[in-house]
Amino acid sequence: MAKSDITFQVQLDKQVVDYFKQTAPEKLQLARRRAVEAAGMVWADTAKEITRDDNHIDTSLYINSIGHVTDIPPTHKSGKPGRNATEGDVIYELNEGEDRTVLAIGSAVSYASHLEKKYNIMARALDTGQGRMKKLAEIQIQQTLFGG
Repeated sequence: MAKSDITFQVQLDKQVVDYFKQTAPEKLQLARRRAVEAAGMVWADTAKEITRDDNHIDTSLYINSIGHVTDIPPTHKSGKPGRNATEGDVIYELNEGEDRTVLAIGSAVSYASHLEKKYNIMARALDTGQGRMKKLAEIQIQQTLFGG
């Protein structure tokens, strides 16, 4: 399993956090989880797009294993059929604490760390998707805490 130390953070206003800790802590935790999951989905999908668009990786397994299972056909010129990704090929580990929600996301295929070192796919996906990640995280927080 390959993991990288690339991170993305979303912070809530302290007054909002304090208010919901007192009045609806479960709603606050749900908002955090939804925000993190939304940002993670954008990050994974952006990494899949970068990998596919770069057209230099001769496997659809890697693309289909980033963050969540997809069924994107091979993109390399050879068109070689590949193995379909399974949940075991995916890194998606959500850990929730009282004040923090952390999502580890990526690919668990054996060569994922080699591809990341060579092409910086997850790092580039973060750079490319960061604005959209933040926006969708904020939308999830707004909808969960304030109903829209």
